[in-house]
Amino acid sequence: MHEIINPATEEVIATVSASTPQDVDAAVTRASTAQRAWAALAPGDRARQLRRFASVVDQHIEELALLEVREAGHPIGNARWEAGNVRDLLDYAAGGVERLTGSQIPVAGGLNITFHEPLGVIAVIAPWNFPMPIAAWGLAPALAAGNAVLLKPAETTPLTALRLAELALTAGLPEGLFQVLPGDGPVTGGALVEHPGIAKVVFTGSTAVGKQIMAKCAAGVKRVTLELGGKNPNIVFADADIEQAAASAPGSFLDNTGQDCCARSRILVQRSVYDRFMELLEPAVKAFVVGDPTDPATQMGPLVSAAHRERVRSFVPESAPAAIRGEAPTGKGFWYPATVLAGAPDDRAAVEEVFGPVAVVLPFEDEADAVRIANATPYGLSGSIWTRDVGRAVRVSRGVAAGNLSVNSHSSVRYWTPFGGFKQSGLGRELGPDALAAFTETKNVFLSTEA
Repeated sequence: MHEIINPATEEVIATVSASTPQDVDAAVTRASTAQRAWAALAPGDRARQLRRFASVVDQHIEELALLEVREAGHPIGNARWEAGNVRDLLDYAAGGVERLTGSQIPVAGGLNITFHEPLGVIAVIAPWNFPMPIAAWGLAPALAAGNAVLLKPAETTPLTALRLAELALTAGLPEGLFQVLPGDGPVTGGALVEHPGIAKVVFTGSTAVGKQIMAKCAAGVKRVTLELGGKNPNIVFADADIEQAAASAPGSFLDNTGQDCCARSRILVQRSVYDRFMELLEPAVKAFVVGDPTDPATQMGPLVSAAHRERVRSFVPESAPAAIRGEAPTGKGFWYPATVLAGAPDDRAAVEEVFGPVAVVLPFEDEADAVRIANATPYGLSGSIWTRDVGRAVRVSRGVAAGNLSVNSHSSVRYWTPFGGFKQSGLGRELGPDALAAFTETKNVFLSTEA
């Protein structure tokens, strides 16, 4: 049994049974049966069922959001958006079912056509930082493409996943098609990754665990999509709107208490405006509202667990050159204040993913220096570029090795555009118009027309 703890109060809010390898085996058997019938449905019927699922989720937005507040400590405003994102992803994926078309390729002596065939049973291993939306990144397109899905939520945040599975049945999805298997990563997750009945693994989490999953999948030549860590730059050039860049910077690394692979935790500022930027950044950081996640005014809640708070704290020793420190509640809850360090490019907090409300501000000289510092990391997930020069925006965007960049913005994820990383930030792409195709195999068929 796993105890689920509210990060804001440290109260036990639920206990959840962990799935065993035997449970995984039985779930794969049920999913395989359900998947064959699901894939045989007419595309319009499959799309209609997914839209019903989206509609049922929409009717339970507030319930799902409050569950997310209790199990993950997310501010209620964020949690409502996350629940709405699940609805939107299901709607968007449903629209792709009837557009998952093959090709007719001109060839000599006959007709050549291609089909997108579903893979079978998909394992989605979701993280604790965004339990609902990231689960839906895999769930929605996989179902739309004709697959079954087994979802393993993180040990600390299984409640929304379990409720989504109940809502899927309420919406009329077949039994066994979408199942949730809570449990420990090495046990339940390991059983899913190694099971011969799993056709593909979709994993979001740490780079270290992603490498282990990739190695295990290699043994069975199993398909895999990995969305892993990030150490993302926020590059501010002297010609940018410095006031806007500074005002928006706190949200780029404090949203979700910094527990975001896309957090812009390395702020690179051109030296000539460095001092001015820091003057503007301090009041912006201190104005970021930290407190009760159930209060709509709250912008930042607690960290997910006591163990994770200790990990974040290890990046900021007492001797660390803290330029800015925010406030955080005292007493119960896994709170940690917003912290901005004025460090060096090779400091641990400037190189490793903190996954907490900690950023490092580093000066740079020119475009080449900015790109060099931005790329001096094994990661390449996201980043921002602040400049009024369109040519510079294009040059630097092409120069920074990352999968998702924003100019004069910190937006990284939209369900209708592709998302994924360079280097050790991951493998493959999720979301966007091609998401369904990632859960299919292309079958080529040649029909001879010669007498």
